[in-house]
Amino acid sequence: MAVRPFLVAAALGVAGLANAQQIDTARALSALRDAKTACDADHGVLWKRDLCGPIALVDRQTRLVIANDTVAGKHFLKLGDAYVTTLPEGQYVANTSFPWGGRTWTMVALPLPRDRYARADLVMHEVFHREQQALGLRQVDALNNQLDMRPGRTWLRLEYRALARALESLLDRTAARHHAESALLFRAQRRSIYPGSDSLEATLEIQEGLAEYTGQRLAMQLTGEGTPRVAKYVRDYESTPTFVRAFAYGTGPALGVLLDDFSPNWRDSVRITRDLGLLLARAINFRPPANLAKVARARAQEYGWEEVDRTEASRDSSRAPTMREYRARLADGPTITLRQSRDSLSWSYDPTELVGFDLSSAVYPSGNFSAEWGKLTVDHGGVLVQNDFSRIRVGAPPTAIAAGSREIRGEGWTLALNPGWTVRADPSRAASYIVVRAPAP
Repeated sequence: MAVRPFLVAAALGVAGLANAQQIDTARALSALRDAKTACDADHGVLWKRDLCGPIALVDRQTRLVIANDTVAGKHFLKLGDAYVTTLPEGQYVANTSFPWGGRTWTMVALPLPRDRYARADLVMHEVFHREQQALGLRQVDALNNQLDMRPGRTWLRLEYRALARALESLLDRTAARHHAESALLFRAQRRSIYPGSDSLEATLEIQEGLAEYTGQRLAMQLTGEGTPRVAKYVRDYESTPTFVRAFAYGTGPALGVLLDDFSPNWRDSVRITRDLGLLLARAINFRPPANLAKVARARAQEYGWEEVDRTEASRDSSRAPTMREYRARLADGPTITLRQSRDSLSWSYDPTELVGFDLSSAVYPSGNFSAEWGKLTVDHGGVLVQNDFSRIRVGAPPTAIAAGSREIRGEGWTLALNPGWTVRADPSRAASYIVVRAPAP
C-alpha cells in the first residue's frame, strides 16, 4: 500500500511529490498497529502506566505525517486506520516527543526499519519518552565524553561483551551471575579512572537506557523473540562509532533484562535508586574488590582484552589528525560563539556521531540548533558544544562578516539570525565573533 502522493500533496499543500511517493505507508501503518497491540498487551503492567497515546510518523523531506490520531482544527486525510497530515511549521523532524494540539506526541522519523522487532523497539522506545516525565523518570541529557577516550571505550566494550554473555547464560544462573559480575567489575574499573562519571553514566542510563529497555521488552512480547535477540543487539552495539551520547542504548536493555531475572520488582525501586548498575549489584551481591584494577585486568582476558586494547590503540592513532583539525578550527582558531541556556535551546542530531573533544565539550559533526538568537544548521565539518549546552562554537568564515548580516555561512554550516540579534567582535578571541542582542535603535 502506498500513499497517493498527488492527492495527498494537493489536499495538504505539500511540495516534493517525488519524495512523497517513496513513503512506505504499508510499513508505517503496520508500525502503528503493532504499537497499539504492544500497548494493549502490556496494559500498563510494565511501568504501572498505560503507554498508549498519539504517535506521528514523519517523512523528513515532505514533512508528511502518518498518525494514529488527529488534532482538533488540523486537516487530516484518512488512510486505512490512520490519518495523514503535515507537521506543524517550525517543528524539527526527529525521534522525540513534542507538544501538538494540547497533548504530548511521540514522533518517529521515517523510514522505519524493515525488521518488525527493530521497528517495534524504535517506536516503543520513543513512546516511553512521551510518558517519561509522568513516570518521574525524566533526566537531562548527560554526555559521557570519557567514553570516547581510549580507557573508557576499552572497559565499556568489555562490559558489553560480559553483559551479552550474561544474557546468553540466563538458563544457567551460576554462569549468568559470573558474567554479570564481570560486567560490573569492568564498569567499576572504568569509573575509577574518571571520577564523577558514575553519576553521568547513571543519568543517561535512566534517560535513554530505560527507553531502550522498554522498546526491546515490548518488542520481545510482540514478536515472541527472547533474550538471545537482546544479547545479539548488545554484542552488535559494541561496534557503534562513538558512545558519548549513545552508550546507554546498549547497556540499558541488557541491565533491564538481567534485572527482570535477578530482581523482578526492580522497576518499583528505580525511581529512588536511579542507577541500573547499582540495582544489579545489589541483586547479585556484587562489591568491587579492594584490588580492583588487578582483578579487572585479569578477568578481562576472558573477554578478549588483547583484541580490544589493540583496536582501541589503532583507533586513537587513526583519529589523531581529525582531532588536531577540530582543535585548530573550533578551539584555537577564529570562531563564532553562541550562548544560551539549556532550557532555551532546541536541537536535533545523531547521538551515535558525537566526538568527545575533552571531558567538558563535544564535537557534533552535524545537527540543527535553535534558540532565541535564531537557527544554526550544521551539515558537515562539526560544531563544538559545551556539555551543559551553554556555549556553541563554529569556525568563523574566512572573510569578515558584513554588519547587519542576517544569514551567515561558514564551512559546512549556516546561521540564520532572528530579528534583534547580531554579531560583533569577540573581545576575548582574535578575529572571532560573538552573537549578541542588537542595540536598541
